[in-house]
Amino acid sequence: MRFTEAVLAVAVALTPVRLREVREEQWRADLRDGPVIGISAKSLLFGALCSSATARTYELLHRGGILLSHIKKGEKMKRVLGIAGAAAVLVGGAVVGLQAGYSNEPPSARTPVADRPIAGYEGWWNSTPVHGSAEGLPEETVTVNTRTGKIVDAFNRAKNSTLISDVDYHLVPDPAWPANSIVIIDTTTGMVIEDFLIDERGVPLDGSGRPLDATAG
Repeated sequence: MRFTEAVLAVAVALTPVRLREVREEQWRADLRDGPVIGISAKSLLFGALCSSATARTYELLHRGGILLSHIKKGEKMKRVLGIAGAAAVLVGGAVVGLQAGYSNEPPSARTPVADRPIAGYEGWWNSTPVHGSAEGLPEETVTVNTRTGKIVDAFNRAKNSTLISDVDYHLVPDPAWPANSIVIIDTTTGMVIEDFLIDERGVPLDGSGRPLDATAG
């Protein structure tokens, strides 16, 4: 987690100031939801670093172009060289930092995407608003896989916990629940507040019935 936060901080720092807040919020959402559909956190972090470094480089080159026009009017060349050097240091530092972080992590065998279990599901029901209160959001939910009839995920807002053991709920499967689906139950009311189709691995399906982790094309 510390490595992820460190790399994310570098990516945000490299991003032009006017884009930082939007990009950080987007990257955090990607890191939260990506692993659920089989996209590794390392891939997302590498993409964030490349995107931020590229944006900063273009910004610095743009400034360099402006300074170059000033040079033609007699200003000093060292200012432009300084900008070019800064761009190179930023991009190089980002790449080296990411490689160093990877090298410090022990190698692990990668499980094929098709065999990876679903670690949890994210949605409006267990979201934490960036701004404002959680009024109107359920205090506690359980996630049931209707293929197996078992609770596969849970959320307790008061404890900020996703441990099933932290939720006191007696599951009684309902034949009216949609088949081959995930149903989200508000434990306070016992009502289904959200449902969506999944494949045999538990991966959500899109509107055309394809797994969300399917290769595009």
